[in-house]
Amino acid sequence: MPADTATIALPPALTFEACEDLFAALKQAQGNDLIIDGSNVSRLGGLAAQILATASVAWATNGRSLTLVNETDALRQGLELLALWPLPQQGRAL
Repeated sequence: MPADTATIALPPALTFEACEDLFAALKQAQGNDLIIDGSNVSRLGGLAAQILATASVAWATNGRSLTLVNETDALRQGLELLALWPLPQQGRAL
């Protein structure tokens, strides 16, 4: 993994309570390519899904890639229900 790539492991429950920590982790990773590991997610709330989608667009706008890997069925299905799968701009830098 290149030195300018950050990794975030998502928690099992991406509920409203987890959004502050998710936002802080994304803020810390700004300026780097980002890999988000979704292998632990069993619950996805709407606000967390919006944060992930917004981050995907923000990373692409800044010329960086954001890639969601190892997504669980619960994570993928939650994003699909909100019409956010695949994440907008995922893995693509503009």
